[in-house]
Amino acid sequence: MHRQDLSDIAPFPHPFPSFALYAHSIVGLPVPDGIYCIQVPYEGGGITDVGEGRWLEFLPKGNLGPDAHKVVVKYNMDKNAYSFQFEKSKKFITYGNEPSMNNKLVLGDKPRYFTIRPHEYETDQFVIGVAEKKEYNVAMALERIYPPWVAMSNFSPPQPWHIAGIY
Repeated sequence: MHRQDLSDIAPFPHPFPSFALYAHSIVGLPVPDGIYCIQVPYEGGGITDVGEGRWLEFLPKGNLGPDAHKVVVKYNMDKNAYSFQFEKSKKFITYGNEPSMNNKLVLGDKPRYFTIRPHEYETDQFVIGVAEKKEYNVAMALERIYPPWVAMSNFSPPQPWHIAGIY
């Protein structure tokens, strides 16, 4: 069987979206670049753009408008990780200071980077890791309030996430 030479694959973004999907499958990335709703499984809501100066919240879709849950997920080959940017506000999902237990996620002008890998126990669900400090994952905050905040955790097993395509 003839193997295709893949040495000429261009870095992302590529002018042909189908090529980007093909290249993602070649390098084994779990989630291709696109617009998604990042959800806790079986809940129907998602990580929501709540506006600057507030910790990110997990809310039902449509609570803050039809587009507040739409996140542009983009892989950065140099960082070997993903950035998350809200489609409408163009703000990135980020955090202050160093990664630490229960450090809340916020909006910012510059990206921070995250890893995405299949969840060990949950089919079709993922773990979103903090690229800067691999022992931390994105999870619900420890405070039991409504709406829940989104923060970092190092608990095992990690929080499963459903990354649902929008378009």
